[in-house]
Amino acid sequence: MSGERGFAMDDVSGRSLEQIRSDIDQVDRELARLLEKRMALVSEVTDYKRRANKAVLDASREERVIENVLGCVSQPRYNQSIEEIFRHMMKVSREYQSKRLEHADSQPRFGLIGEKLSHSLSPAIHELYFNFTQTQGSYTLQETPRSDLPELLKKLRAGGYSGVNVTVPYKSEIIPFLDELSPEVRHIGAVNTIVLSDTIKGYNTDYHGFGAALARCGVALKGKRCAVLGSGGSAHAVMAYLEDQGVGELVIVSRDPESVYFKFPGLPAERLEDFSARGFDLVINTTPVGMYPSAQDSPLTKEQLAGAGFVMDLIYNPPETRLLSFARELGIPCCNGLYMLVAQALHAESIWLDRPVEPALVENIYDEMVKRL
Repeated sequence: MSGERGFAMDDVSGRSLEQIRSDIDQVDRELARLLEKRMALVSEVTDYKRRANKAVLDASREERVIENVLGCVSQPRYNQSIEEIFRHMMKVSREYQSKRLEHADSQPRFGLIGEKLSHSLSPAIHELYFNFTQTQGSYTLQETPRSDLPELLKKLRAGGYSGVNVTVPYKSEIIPFLDELSPEVRHIGAVNTIVLSDTIKGYNTDYHGFGAALARCGVALKGKRCAVLGSGGSAHAVMAYLEDQGVGELVIVSRDPESVYFKFPGLPAERLEDFSARGFDLVINTTPVGMYPSAQDSPLTKEQLAGAGFVMDLIYNPPETRLLSFARELGIPCCNGLYMLVAQALHAESIWLDRPVEPALVENIYDEMVKRL
């Protein structure tokens, strides 16, 4: 830095005290910027040590730092002072790491388990929840190959996680690795929320989120004709809710109706290409067809959708799928799955933290997420 300013550090003769102090102030500002950058890197190191369960102090590393730093000093008479400064700086860094680790350990840690999660909105929703409620917490994505499922939940619990969500394709596959199931999971046969405590217990908040979304849209269900597109994990919660609300007729629409008979014995199934929505009060798409990046796709043609009373697509990215575009063009009331996503996420928080969620909070976070899409 001294070379950049055009004078030697030892050659200060003929300069006023104010000039010298001005140069010191300039150096201090540069040091502050570099120290800020260093502390940001220290934060990264701390997070890595937490994940890897490594100790804060690495004595051999600190000695190498001192050796490296002193090797850059051109004036040996400054060695002792510079060494003292760096040793103190590393002491401060250790204290900062310890406090950060202690703070992180005291925060609830949550996450999302799934196969492909790069486009998930869940971290943003939970971060908004933490901010709105002034709750300390973190929410991370846990992309997981199927082979890792058997040991995953125990590893997450050992790593300090208090709870996780589960998304496709593991909502049913995760069940054998749970100690307990809530009544709605036994009823639905799928899990999307797990509490990691002394026991590992599964819940399903999709059921609650789906109901909240329909209620917000003013959709009546009792005695109505309903068609559900798809028979995967989300469909389980949807169909359970519809049955519990006393719909008059419930039909599952699938590319493979034969498989539906085994998954949902007693429920009628119809082949997708033969289906017509005419006469159905409610059509719900639970398949991923039309989801980003394949937004040009639709599970039904415009002609097939004609005549439906209301259309709900559980997809929220893009906000208007091609299926919903067809509905809008046909003048059919419709909605996407964003409100359901927000409602089920906040219901999961209420389970994890044993704290009720006010309806106004769901609306506030939903409004914020609409702006982001």
